[in-house]
Amino acid sequence: MESLIIVWRFFLLASLFLLPQLLGVLFVFRLSRFPGWLARVLAALTPAVLFFYLAQPFFFAGLREAQLKGEITCGMPAVAAGFMFLLGIAVHLLAGLTVQLFLFRRQSGF
Repeated sequence: MESLIIVWRFFLLASLFLLPQLLGVLFVFRLSRFPGWLARVLAALTPAVLFFYLAQPFFFAGLREAQLKGEITCGMPAVAAGFMFLLGIAVHLLAGLTVQLFLFRRQSGF
């Protein structure tokens, strides 16, 4: 049973990184009525914004459970979760820019 929980948590972690990127790519097609540069910029920023809202419950829920059990006596786990949160946002910004650059080059024929 514990291995199923571990697999489920890896699935949730992977979905935190894959779902916003997929929605960012699909967002370009939804914004096709706007100028191309604006659609690409918004689609590159969308994964980071989605990660900002989706990752908070995932990273901080475990901290809340541990705090209620009395396992946390200092604030270092919260600081570590905050750094993971900021690192995830940075990764999504870089990945979003990379994906949009790749799509632009593929679409324009470079």
